[in-house]
Amino acid sequence: MSIKQEKIKGYNTKYPSYAITGIKKMSKEAIDYSKVHGYKSLNELYKSYSDAKYSSYQRILRTYNPEILDVSGNCMSYSVLLKADNGDYLHITRQNNYLVEVA
Repeated sequence: MSIKQEKIKGYNTKYPSYAITGIKKMSKEAIDYSKVHGYKSLNELYKSYSDAKYSSYQRILRTYNPEILDVSGNCMSYSVLLKADNGDYLHITRQNNYLVEVA
């Protein structure tokens, strides 16, 4: 098992509901930019959205109790960059939940 896989396994053991699938690096500047310029909700990003998007967004809010830094997307899918209630930065996409390492 690689170091990255071990870190993901350990993280998921500690925070099982977070279901982290990967680790990605982001600069502090990119995170700070998102804090200032990012959309903070589905309502800011979309004029209207599907029930599926609403349900998945509500699940994100319940699971992570987050500070939303940026919601981005298109007509097919969206992703959320957030600071979870445990203080970690996460990037939640349609298929993956990334633990963000600030570089």
